[in-house]
Amino acid sequence: MKRKLVLLAVGMILVSLLMVSTAYSQEIISANHEIIISTGDEKTTVKETITLQGGTDEYAGLVDLWIQNGAEDINVFVKGSKIEYTYSGNIYTINLSSMEIELSSQPRIEITYKLNKNIKDFQKELLRNTSSIKITFNDNILYTGSNLAAGGSFTLSLYQPTETPLSIYLIVGILLVIISLTVVTSYLLRRQKATKIKKFGSESEELLTTKKGLLLDLLKELEKQHRANQISDDTYHKLKEQYKQEAVEAMKHLEDITSEIK
Repeated sequence: MKRKLVLLAVGMILVSLLMVSTAYSQEIISANHEIIISTGDEKTTVKETITLQGGTDEYAGLVDLWIQNGAEDINVFVKGSKIEYTYSGNIYTINLSSMEIELSSQPRIEITYKLNKNIKDFQKELLRNTSSIKITFNDNILYTGSNLAAGGSFTLSLYQPTETPLSIYLIVGILLVIISLTVVTSYLLRRQKATKIKKFGSESEELLTTKKGLLLDLLKELEKQHRANQISDDTYHKLKEQYKQEAVEAMKHLEDITSEIK
């Protein structure tokens, strides 16, 4: 009985060592991982190309792939052939054993799938050590990395503007227009004030005060003569309007002088 137990234990140890050895020999890395993301009218399309690399001439077996939630129309191709897969959560597994692909030949796996059009973030988890990775979004490089360890993950924001942002040139142009309008307005105001000063500068405050007083006296005298029927209504109204207008202008000129227009 003891002998059987010992043999059973030795057998289990040998099986374990064989499994470890096989796993080690089948260990592969992603020599290159390229991801192309593009937006369409209805969906966001993703294409991943993974170049595998192994250190032995053994054939590739089970290969795991990580695809984020919400992916639709998932297709996997190796050497132009569509490969069936199984999945659990985000892990998609393909079996390449029947294709007899040597790991040393650096086989490429192509994965295509679609995501929601309004997706904001792209997520990726690395299941193998990755020598280099490049992610582009609408022909613009979104991320590059090298010598990344298995188990690493990242989330990249996909910028999808709903409105065209103002360019720096447009902003500068608007500022220049505002500055130009401010300068022109200031110049016109100064010119207008300078014209008033030039027009009224020849008349002193004393002269304008005297002129105003005389015009007011004329208006009073005109009123008396009209009441006494010494002048006609037509003459009264014409002279009154003329003297009144001149008196108003004289008073405005006085206000401009006293307020010291600059």
